[in-house]
Amino acid sequence: MPLILRAQRPPASFWFGALLLSLYILPLAAWAQSQCPPATSACTPGSAPASGYAFGMGILNVTLGSINNTTPGVQDGYRDYACTVGASLTVGQSYPISISTNTGVNETVRVWLDVNNDGTLNPTSELIFSSNAKKLHTGTISLPANTVLGTRLRLRVAADWENSPIPTPCSTPQYSQTEDYAITAVTNTAAPVAEFVADQTLTCSGCVQFTDQSQNAPSSWLWNFGDNTTSTLQNPNHCYTTPGTYTVTLTATNATGSNVRTRTSYIEYNSTVPVAATCTPTTTAYCCDYGITRFALGTLVKTSLNGQASYENFTCSSRVQLTEGMAIPISITTGGTTPHDTRVWLDLNNDGAFAAGELLYTALNRASPSGTLSVPGSAVKNVPLRLRVLADFVGGASGPCANPQLGQVEDYTVTVLPNTNPPVAAFTSNYVLGNCQNPVQFTDQSNNAPTSWLWNFGDGSTSTQQNPSHIYSTAGVFNVTLTATNAFGNNVVTRNGYVVFMQPCVSYCTATSTTANIWLTNVAVRRGAATDLDNTSAASANGFGNYIDQVVNLYPGQSTTLSLTVNANFFQHVLWAWIDWNRNGTYETSELVMNGVTSASVFTAPLVVPAAASSAGFTRMRVMVRLNNQPTPTACQINQNNSETEEYSVQVNQVLATVEARTLPALTISPNPTTDGQLRLRLPDPAAAGTYAVRIANAVGAQVMQTSVKLGPNQEATLNLSGLPRGLYIVRLQNAEGKMAARRIQVGY
Repeated sequence: MPLILRAQRPPASFWFGALLLSLYILPLAAWAQSQCPPATSACTPGSAPASGYAFGMGILNVTLGSINNTTPGVQDGYRDYACTVGASLTVGQSYPISISTNTGVNETVRVWLDVNNDGTLNPTSELIFSSNAKKLHTGTISLPANTVLGTRLRLRVAADWENSPIPTPCSTPQYSQTEDYAITAVTNTAAPVAEFVADQTLTCSGCVQFTDQSQNAPSSWLWNFGDNTTSTLQNPNHCYTTPGTYTVTLTATNATGSNVRTRTSYIEYNSTVPVAATCTPTTTAYCCDYGITRFALGTLVKTSLNGQASYENFTCSSRVQLTEGMAIPISITTGGTTPHDTRVWLDLNNDGAFAAGELLYTALNRASPSGTLSVPGSAVKNVPLRLRVLADFVGGASGPCANPQLGQVEDYTVTVLPNTNPPVAAFTSNYVLGNCQNPVQFTDQSNNAPTSWLWNFGDGSTSTQQNPSHIYSTAGVFNVTLTATNAFGNNVVTRNGYVVFMQPCVSYCTATSTTANIWLTNVAVRRGAATDLDNTSAASANGFGNYIDQVVNLYPGQSTTLSLTVNANFFQHVLWAWIDWNRNGTYETSELVMNGVTSASVFTAPLVVPAAASSAGFTRMRVMVRLNNQPTPTACQINQNNSETEEYSVQVNQVLATVEARTLPALTISPNPTTDGQLRLRLPDPAAAGTYAVRIANAVGAQVMQTSVKLGPNQEATLNLSGLPRGLYIVRLQNAEGKMAARRIQVGY
């Protein structure tokens, strides 16, 4: 019998369950749709191309009210969370907002809210938050009073790389992304809490933009600007007509009540500004962090945006007072670590232009330079002057009106105060101890605006120039003195042994070594009870001690010893000394004057001075210690381990002629040696009384001074040799009959 299948009618319970399910699902879908903003978005931003994913940009987190949404970033592309992620915000309240983007690259962020719920995000009137060139974008937002209430409104967050075009509501990012959220505006029910800010609290134009920041949606405002004027605008712009300091009050009101905020002495109007500049240089192609990020001059410190801000005029807000003639610390922090060329001008005559003579500071090929700046006495006093700072790439813009390519220009205000103190004398030069540059260029560095200068170069020559150049024509060690003077007094600085010259000038070889275990601690030259050199020293940098400003006087035929002391009783070590008797710049084998091996800390040997007249003159001595004798030592060793070399100047003196030395036996010149160059001459012999011509010559016979004196039993005379460098001199006296007497004098000992 065939199998017959019959369809069974479902039980009534089945149909009842199906009905319940349909009744549940259909409202759920309708509910989900109802959570989306009712206004359809007028545009849908695109997603960044995949080629930019490698840079890791994008929106990583958005926090606003109850929204705290973390997402992967650019690879997500455009994301619309407006139906699922939102927050309720009260109109008129301020809320913190935070948007995290790439942690390694700066991005630009913009946020819009569809305030009127028409589906179109207006790029300007509905822009509620902006942030430039950051990785974490924070601030506050406040819903405007005209925001549609009780409806989910579209909030759009857009980001892109800092050097890409700034995002717009409908743009497609190049490297980052766009996300949408929802905001529901809730009406305020509390009285206002008044608050406001100004775009600047120090104004030089007198005009200030005030911005209402009151909470709880005020509907009316009353401003009192402190100058007997008022306004009922929400965000008024007010111009003061009289310089001064002003207290500002805002009364904010809504249907619930009112509140008052007073800022005491809030606005300062200072109308004294520098003369307008004849040019305003702008950046033509900013790149790569070039520009100025911090400027400091004296008490002025200003942090600023780099070259992307182009020209910055800080003459109103950033001011400093400087006293003429003072060395003022200056530092310019430049962007990144790349070297810049940096220059600073001051409009000294207040004519709005920057002349070549108004360039006060230059730092080339340096990153973030610092130093000192001195305002010359020619500057106009007690009025605001324009200071201009230029920083550009190395080899870039170099003039005060040139447009920087990558960097920028900033202007500041300096008021120069007159100096009321005597100078503090100081100087430098291009001379390097031991080198042969001649002439020597001297540069005045005195503080407190001297108006006159007197230089004594130590060889009998002087100058009244501020920055003289001087040629030395004789050999020796020369003390240089500068006397700086102004209306309030003068000041003297002397640098002993500042210039050391041989004639003809020769260059000596370099000697370098390491001093890990041994070095010279003292070098001494003695003639019986007299000490001609006694120099104590520590281990020298690179194993070479340059002491040529110390002069050893040597005398033929006199018993002389050379003593070298090392840092401790040590292993056996070797000591050498050379004197360049022929002054040819080479320490020859025949000029070796000491060669000893010892384990004692002190080694002393006789020093024989040649009697030949050709040996007389100014020359050098080199001494050396070494722990071992291999390889064979030379005066020019390089990078020798456990060794040290020191170099000194030597004056080989001629013997006085016997007749001159014995003439006028009653003549005395004292003190001898003289430490300060002041001498007293006495001649008690009545038969020798009279007027004498006096000539002073250095040890090589060159005349350095000439005068005349009267001497007798009741008449003494004085000689001032303080302007002469330390050394040995011959004082010769000659009377009207031609009789001559001579005495040897040591100056500076």
